[in-house]
Amino acid sequence: MNLDERRWIYGGGLSPEWAWVVRRRRELALAQLAKIEKDYLKAAPPGVQARRYAAGLRYFLKTSGPERDRLSVHPCFDYWLDMHARHFAMPVQDADWHLQFGLFQSFPAALALLRGDKIELDATADPDGRFFVYGTPKFLSAEPRAPLKLKIAGGKIAGFDFENLVEAVPGIVADDRGWLMVHGVTMHGLISLAQPERERFAEVLRQAFSDLSTRDPGLHAEMTDMLFSLVPLKNPVEHGSVSSSYVNLRGLIALSHAEDPVLQAETLIHEFCHQKMNQLLVVDPVLLPGQSGQVFYSPWRADARRLRGLLLGAHAFLNVARYLATSLSRETYPDAQHIELMVNVALRINQVDSALKALTGYGAFTEFGRRFVMGMWKELELLRHSVLWFPPALLAEQAVAAAEHRAKYALGDTGFHKSAEHVDKVRRAAFLTPEENEDEKEAEAEKKKGKESK
Repeated sequence: MNLDERRWIYGGGLSPEWAWVVRRRRELALAQLAKIEKDYLKAAPPGVQARRYAAGLRYFLKTSGPERDRLSVHPCFDYWLDMHARHFAMPVQDADWHLQFGLFQSFPAALALLRGDKIELDATADPDGRFFVYGTPKFLSAEPRAPLKLKIAGGKIAGFDFENLVEAVPGIVADDRGWLMVHGVTMHGLISLAQPERERFAEVLRQAFSDLSTRDPGLHAEMTDMLFSLVPLKNPVEHGSVSSSYVNLRGLIALSHAEDPVLQAETLIHEFCHQKMNQLLVVDPVLLPGQSGQVFYSPWRADARRLRGLLLGAHAFLNVARYLATSLSRETYPDAQHIELMVNVALRINQVDSALKALTGYGAFTEFGRRFVMGMWKELELLRHSVLWFPPALLAEQAVAAAEHRAKYALGDTGFHKSAEHVDKVRRAAFLTPEENEDEKEAEAEKKKGKESK
């Protein structure tokens, strides 16, 4: 499919292109699972094979339909595939087989429950003593790594009392306990919430989603289609918000609690844009291969960043700035918050400008990637025009703040980071180096000394 860059820069809704990209991701995941099933049947130890994990693998692979399609792009399915690829590349013990394939039974269990099918499965409780039916809010408690026999029929599992996770919106849970969900969340710190805190975490996010549905319905539609889980994080130094997302957990956003729905919407948009790009990169890399080793000045950080990071950052902050600018034009906020939001938008415009300059100056792109980056330039200029009503002094102040950051961390007026190890080793003329070239200085001194001796 020839992708239209315009519907990927901002939220394009559940278009045929969106469905095609999701389908390609799903097909790749199922192909990976089919290979795992073959390897399992050949190599699983007899004691593992006796637990009949293969029944769940076979049922999931053979059963087509919207329920299986949805579960195949669940973040825990993503993480399970990634965990298998990493762990089973090395020698493993029987306990690893039981955990890996026992936890997988969550997906055929969820599929049978959703379809009302009848099936018996052997499963394994996770190391925390729970078994989650991922794709539903349901989980049960058991002994850690305990073997479980699940008899499923008529949308029920016989003999077990299930608990339910809190949903922020239908289909998107607030999950601080699912092992496959939180095991891969490594940035910042996880937090386990008491039930009232969990309810409040979900409630503010529910309001943020509601605001998104009216202010950016296309982005909201994509977000509610792709996301399954919101994982709470600690905020130990009281930043406005801390958050993270992961390429091997597409469909999960981890973020700290905040009472401000606008801040939570901003965080959701930022991290979702990373998730959306990680899904898009399945079908088009945007940046041509061979550039991952290059690092450049980042307008958001004190350390260097790769071109891919600049691409994802520019895309995320462009969406955030647009959303906040739209909110400012439609809503009335208290004076302090009104100014804070304008400052946020003005700073992001300057930061995205800097990132796009580095991308266009140093990156090599696919045909779609070139159109995508040029499209972001166009949208940035339209956004810049839309904030001309902001106080000129505020816009100027944020331009200065961005320039000061650049002067501190960028190598002159280039896109490089100001650090010797991040500059190539090609010999440079003195006027091209950040400091006077010591070798040339010594050579000039020797030359002068030679002349004086004559």
